[in-house]
Amino acid sequence: SFPPFLTLVPFGANVILTWPTNAVGFTLQSTTNLVSPDWITNSPAPVVVNGQNTVTNPISGNQQFFRLSQ
Repeated sequence: SFPPFLTLVPFGANVILTWPTNAVGFTLQSTTNLVSPDWITNSPAPVVVNGQNTVTNPISGNQQFFRLSQ
C-alpha cells in the first residue's frame, strides 16, 4: 500500500495541509532542516473539513517541511 497524499495550499498568511480521513494512523510532522531532521508532531491536531483531515499553519520566516508518519 502507498502512503496518503499530503496536499499543501498557501492561503493568505497560512498554509493549509490536507490528507484523506481514511489514512488511519498517520500523524502530521514537521521539521525546519532536512539535512539533520528533527521531526516533531505538528500542532494543532487536524480537523475534518469536506472529508479531509485539515491543519492550518501560519507561514513563518523559516523554511518548514512536512510529512505524514505512521
